Amino acid sequence: MEDQPAGGDLTAVVQGLLEKYGQEAAPAQWRLATASPADGDPAVLTLAPGWSLLAAEADPARLPLLPWRHERRFQERKRLLDDGTVTPLLMCRFSCMTDGRTLDLAAVLYREFDLAEWLSGAPIEALEATIQAGRWANVILRLANGVVCGVEVGTALPAGTAMIDRHELIARSGVACDRLVDSQVPQHSIYTFTAAGPEVYTDTDAELFALPMESISLVRSAYDTLVHFSRADALRRQHARLAGLVGLAWQSDRHCERLAAEGAG
Repeated sequence: MEDQPAGGDLTAVVQGLLEKYGQEAAPAQWRLATASPADGDPAVLTLAPGWSLLAAEADPARLPLLPWRHERRFQERKRLLDDGTVTPLLMCRFSCMTDGRTLDLAAVLYREFDLAEWLSGAPIEALEATIQAGRWANVILRLANGVVCGVEVGTALPAGTAMIDRHELIARSGVACDRLVDSQVPQHSIYTFTAAGPEVYTDTDAELFALPMESISLVRSAYDTLVHFSRADALRRQHARLAGLVGLAWQSDRHCERLAAEGAG
């Protein structure tokens, strides 16, 4: 189909969206990277997932993105909270398991901490973490609005296994979850069983259906950021905050105590 994005050049895909909707990127020169970029031309702004910049020094030529905020399942859960369908929020139960290749433990914690703050609409006030072998972590978060969030993460799935995650929002009026109530692993739209083994397909975006879900959310995040570039400073502030919270989790584990987040009242 003519509108189907081809290839893996996500910068070109974002540029195609800008042209399609008659938008112009605020920075004159930019590119989209899927992971921590090597040093490049400082005149070219590099957009990359925030977790990939955890170990990098602050650099005005690099802009951290929070692509999971553009996944439809999370946007719908947030809408249920924002419009009062699920209220008042009392607690959250998050889990996220990966194979540790693309997302290591720090990257997974970064993602889950941001989801906790963004979905609930309140900053993390304090946390207590237990970390084992740098591959598993259990964290109890207390948010500024009184909500308690339990986060279980691990990076020990077999190599090549897709991420398995679940985010449950528990309120007095009901429960909202991004997975089917009785499911343990993500469900897909289509399953095929071939001689080479089973294959699965899930379409999440009518415009970008040729791309995997993680690429779609990254493209949408980059497009939104380039069109509304005034949000860039807020992204940098949130990145710095999340990096501090990830470090605080390791500090909490070492000292075996609950620690207050910087700036908590």
